[in-house]
Amino acid sequence: MSVLVSFFALETQAGDSITVYIFLLDECRICQEISPELNSIYDTYKNKYSFCGIFPNFSSKQKGIDKFKEKYKIMFYTKTDYFKTLTHKFKASVLPEVVIWNETTKQIEYRGAVNDLFVTPGKRRSSARNHYLKDALEALNKGERPAIQQTDPIGCYINLNDSFN
Repeated sequence: MSVLVSFFALETQAGDSITVYIFLLDECRICQEISPELNSIYDTYKNKYSFCGIFPNFSSKQKGIDKFKEKYKIMFYTKTDYFKTLTHKFKASVLPEVVIWNETTKQIEYRGAVNDLFVTPGKRRSSARNHYLKDALEALNKGERPAIQQTDPIGCYINLNDSFN
């Protein structure tokens, strides 16, 4: 009986629709430096999960976003969130910050940093030791919950006071 229950639990998880929301700022050094890892993760999982880069700060204009995408070879879809709809929904506060959202269960599977490359906004390791986003997606791909479901992102703050007007 437990084998049957486990099979159905995995089948449900495997059928879940996952979206990876990546909150970014085109002028943020940390966003720029994690771009290669984001591209690698996207390349690995683009056929399995949806990816969406979100630019919530009004200072990120389309010209700057396009330049950022070209320079850092960002291939996933991006859009602005000037009205902070997704920012408020996911309580995002730092750029870069990622949210893995399960569209089926309406739950956050992981939220936080892409990796631990930065210790503080001005202090960087020579290389990342932990790859939180990649590890979370690997766990979900196996039908498991991520071992680490939340980390504290390090970067620039989202300007919640700027407006579209």
